[in-house]
Amino acid sequence: MQMESISVELVDKWLVGFASSGAARKAWSVLRAILRRAIRWNLLDVDITRRDIQLPAKPHYEPVILGIRQQRSLLQGFYDHPLEAWLICAVSCGLRTEEGYGLEWSDIDLRAGVLHIERGLQWVSGHEVVVPPKTELSRRTLPLPRFAVKRLRELKPREGGRLIGALTPPQVARQYKGWCKRYSLPHVPARNLRHSWATNTLAAGADIAIVSKMLGHSDIKTTARYYLKPDIAALRDAQRLWERALIA
Repeated sequence: MQMESISVELVDKWLVGFASSGAARKAWSVLRAILRRAIRWNLLDVDITRRDIQLPAKPHYEPVILGIRQQRSLLQGFYDHPLEAWLICAVSCGLRTEEGYGLEWSDIDLRAGVLHIERGLQWVSGHEVVVPPKTELSRRTLPLPRFAVKRLRELKPREGGRLIGALTPPQVARQYKGWCKRYSLPHVPARNLRHSWATNTLAAGADIAIVSKMLGHSDIKTTARYYLKPDIAALRDAQRLWERALIA
């Protein structure tokens, strides 16, 4: 097919044929780059990339999270496990998965009761990759709860190093999941530990602006969109306030 014959209608039909919206969006991104380069090189006159291409809607992701009691059970179930220190920080500070994996003992100031997010650790094509924080606001200092400071003092090794030791990110994920399964502990993927912390902290009454800073979000709207979900009890309280004003 010649590039000149590619129309908006053809692209729309082509995108519908992909198995997932993610694959369709990636394919369109590649085709769009090719077409725009062709225009820059004067190989194409009509720029359809500026028109209204109908991309498949992204599926809504609703993460499975742990309730506050489940978080407590999970922490208790990992007592004295080699991954306990990592889990304490991941559960109690709302860390991104790569931030938790990259956390080193030297990043934790137990006298001040804080930890510093300086890097992330990812697993790419079978290799460890140390990456900088996702955004400038992601490089942050977070307070640790008192129980975490006390327990981390007991766990801290003399030699330092990463909290996950010599394990790779996939090995951590497997050990974490396997231990939960073996002892029937509440389990969500590691990334959902962050979602659990944010949701439960907001439900407990924390200010959304503070939670946003803890999470390292660049925009408070991101925090509100993903985590500000009042439960039915809060909604009933709101209705009672409105009703009281109505009949006053």
